[in-house]
Amino acid sequence: MSDVVAAPADTTPAPALAAPALRRGAGLAIGLYLLVRLVSLEVMGILAARAYLQAPGKQVYPDGSINNQWRSFTSIFDALVSWDGRWYVKIAGTGLGGPIGAVDGDGVPYELRLAFFPLYPWLARPLTFLPGVSPIAACLFVSFVAAIAAAAGLYLIGRHVGGEKRGHRVGLILAAVWAVAPAAMTQNGAFTESLFTALAVWALYAVLTRQWLLAGLLAGISGLSRPTAAALIGTVGLAALVAAFARRDGWRPYAAMLLAPSGLIAYLTFASIRLGGYTKYTDIHHNTFGARWDNGENTWGMVSDILYGVDGDNADKPIRVLSFLMLAAFIVLLILLIPRAPWPLTVFAAAMLILSTGTSTHISMIGRHLMPAFPVLLVPALLLARARNRDLAVILGALALLSGWYAGWLPFISGQAI
Repeated sequence: MSDVVAAPADTTPAPALAAPALRRGAGLAIGLYLLVRLVSLEVMGILAARAYLQAPGKQVYPDGSINNQWRSFTSIFDALVSWDGRWYVKIAGTGLGGPIGAVDGDGVPYELRLAFFPLYPWLARPLTFLPGVSPIAACLFVSFVAAIAAAAGLYLIGRHVGGEKRGHRVGLILAAVWAVAPAAMTQNGAFTESLFTALAVWALYAVLTRQWLLAGLLAGISGLSRPTAAALIGTVGLAALVAAFARRDGWRPYAAMLLAPSGLIAYLTFASIRLGGYTKYTDIHHNTFGARWDNGENTWGMVSDILYGVDGDNADKPIRVLSFLMLAAFIVLLILLIPRAPWPLTVFAAAMLILSTGTSTHISMIGRHLMPAFPVLLVPALLLARARNRDLAVILGALALLSGWYAGWLPFISGQAI
């Protein structure tokens, strides 16, 4: 594997995206990404239709009311705008809402919307003022554009890590492999996965090419998208600190260190002031949505139940086992990534793992929460880059079908959270 070991992160900055070769390569990566995702979504749609015919009254999704009543599904779009997506659609449609204590049309207190970081619905909201554009359509469009931006950035990351010999091929495959990750359905739904991944990809590419102002700006913006942006903020800040100590690139690394945490600090300050204190903000996450930092207790409980064989919840066991296998695979890929990629990519992936497993959430969301930790996918991308085109097409096709199956099975048949 020595011929695919990455160059250090402090190499000469790469050419701009406007260069014809990079532009063509990014366009090919986007096309391949879209093709793979279309296959997966088609499989998901078929599975959803089949599940509905067999059990049309099966209750799968909460209806978004104050009583949190569950309802049955009707189509693939129920999954694309379910769970967190229902909240983002609310915010895109009517904003963060009225004064504290007021409720919306569903009887849900507006203050609960503050638990959801605003960047994604803010980008969708202006589109809702266009004729015929619903909040759902606006959110799905933002996800679509963000996914395309992420695919283009993934190509550049793969090209950078793959080197001169295989860089172009690694970049294309990296975008395709991200498209077939187990929870890839969320890339096309009303979720923040595509947006945050796009920001992370381009921020880390800026770090690798020593564009410190861009890296700091994108990391700062990511802080408005989701709390796990702390992983990207920390990575960019650490890389900038290393550059500053090495006396490289003048004042720019210092600026990146200041810009990176700005968005996260700004939103947490805004939400805390509006609610009357930071603890009241964290209470919303804990008491209403069950999300809290528990030092990995919830994740370890799931892992130990499976390893010790004491899990008595038969209904939940398949998804627990699948989640455990995804987590184990992620850790293996992270270990294999260390000698193969610039250290900022490994640090970011490791930080995402810590934040995802250290927080108490439903175990079926593990794949979704790790979706933006794209650097681990460099390992299969580097390996697949050696495969013949015919073999590569078969592998990616099989993975697209499997990803589509999981996307349909998880919400419609298992009834678990996305």
